[in-house]
Amino acid sequence: MNVGSKASQLVSVFLPVLGALTITAATAIADASLGYRAELDVVYGNAIIAPDGVEVERDLRMDVYYPDEANADFSSDAYRANASRAAVIYFHGGAHHRGGRRQEPFRLEAAVHSRPEDYARLLAPLGYVVFVVEYRLATENPVPTLLPGEANLLEDIDGYVTPEVFAATVRARNAMGLQPLPDTAEGRRFLWDAGVSAAEDVRQAFDFVVENSERFGVDPVRIAMGGHSAGGGITMNVAYGLQTPLAAVFPLSGPDILFEHQAVIQGGKLPPTLLVYSQFDEHTQLGQLPGIVDMMKESGVDYHLAWVPGFAHFFPHGAVSLADDGTRKALSDRIIEFLAVHLAP
Repeated sequence: MNVGSKASQLVSVFLPVLGALTITAATAIADASLGYRAELDVVYGNAIIAPDGVEVERDLRMDVYYPDEANADFSSDAYRANASRAAVIYFHGGAHHRGGRRQEPFRLEAAVHSRPEDYARLLAPLGYVVFVVEYRLATENPVPTLLPGEANLLEDIDGYVTPEVFAATVRARNAMGLQPLPDTAEGRRFLWDAGVSAAEDVRQAFDFVVENSERFGVDPVRIAMGGHSAGGGITMNVAYGLQTPLAAVFPLSGPDILFEHQAVIQGGKLPPTLLVYSQFDEHTQLGQLPGIVDMMKESGVDYHLAWVPGFAHFFPHGAVSLADDGTRKALSDRIIEFLAVHLAP
């Protein structure tokens, strides 16, 4: 298998024609005392869903958080006056079934989870432009562009939607009060489509940011990506499977990827990675972690592994984290230091 050529073919599927897109924002907010200003509901692309079995196109949106020069903590080297800034693309988790750009925090076992906008409000005052991105959810019945068997980089459906992944999704659906998902080929395909569609959408968001880097004031070669749970898996799918040219990634409690590990290993240079999991994380994530670490090692990736003690799957970014280098610090500080190293001018 010529993995390099397959990767190129795969990436080409997702390069959108962005020149015709109009950047629109329904709402813009600003408050210098917060150290950032936000532009809400920016349309970054569109995609197909079929919630009632009929295919329709819907807009995909993002919120953009900018550092506010009037009153911000520009202690980070990410900020340089009159220069393009580094950027962070962040997106939510929720088992591909729930969540969004602005949401109530998930709560589990006395823990209150940090929301996507919390990460934006953490990083924007330090000089980063942060894009909080939505993607199509399983409940919308998304229609992906890439289909099973079209590229050797992809796992087959049963290889990705394992019994553990299926069971974890069923738990999330139960928590939402949704009808049980049938454990059939159709049910597994439903989850596979959601995973692929989310990766397509986030790749489209990355391409949009790059195409419009001058408009957003960002450096297109200094873009990082991160997300929690399903968002962590999407981060790895976009960075490793779609081989997106990111400067760094920080997947938080992410499940395994849609793509064959060996194909990813042979496919090219992967970005520096900060992997984070919690002590009592989902069995799916913890069970898949050794395989992800092996992929990191075989790929020669500059990676670090950290864990958040005392928490289940949901945790705040201010929680204490421990790492494989022996350090103990708040997760927020760990992410900030990681980005400062890999997004430096």
